[in-house]
Amino acid sequence: MIVNKKQGLLTVPTNPDSAETTALSILKAYVRRQHPRNNVFVVHRLDRETSGLLVFAKTPQLQEYMRTYWRQLVTKRTYIALAEGILPEQKGTITTWLTEDKRNAMVFSSPVDDGGQKAVTHYEVLGTRPVKHVNDTITTRKRDVNDSEEEATLSLVALNLETGRTNQIRVHLASIGHPVVGDRKYGHGNTFSPVDRLCLHARILEFIHPVTEQVVHFETPIPREFKV
Repeated sequence: MIVNKKQGLLTVPTNPDSAETTALSILKAYVRRQHPRNNVFVVHRLDRETSGLLVFAKTPQLQEYMRTYWRQLVTKRTYIALAEGILPEQKGTITTWLTEDKRNAMVFSSPVDDGGQKAVTHYEVLGTRPVKHVNDTITTRKRDVNDSEEEATLSLVALNLETGRTNQIRVHLASIGHPVVGDRKYGHGNTFSPVDRLCLHARILEFIHPVTEQVVHFETPIPREFKV
């Protein structure tokens, strides 16, 4: 099953006893209306604040198969983001090593191999637009020599994942000084945001179907509030 998850919705509950509505609980209720023994199983996840395409399996056997061979099965995985400023090149590749600190759930990026997981993100700038709405609470951070008029511009970026690490896109864009708009964890939150959300969307997912062995392609529109 392929679904288009909205922002603000967890993929799965944070703990087994949670009563919070999640993409998983919505789908379970949906398939059980057809038959009480029906079920769905998580293949991969999106952050709560990230919207876009998610895959769920209908049997535990297919879940295990897709999880085991996910990297071999996926042929294309494209995200769309609004990023702060103007990126250094129209097209480029970001390669770093990522390490997650379990104590605070933060992921840290290193430009050299420091024992972390290698992460590779390819990007292409689709367009730019000036900031129309700036939060009047304004950041109190000290300006430095790297600050410029780029901060008044947002870039619409397509990102293709070669690897799929935790928070990879958010950490990679922040590591080059252009965090995802609305990112409170790795960026400046809503200071430069035209909308009250993390501007990251899983737009395209293409993979080899585990039963038919045919390539299947799923695509959603770019969120209207992202467009430049």
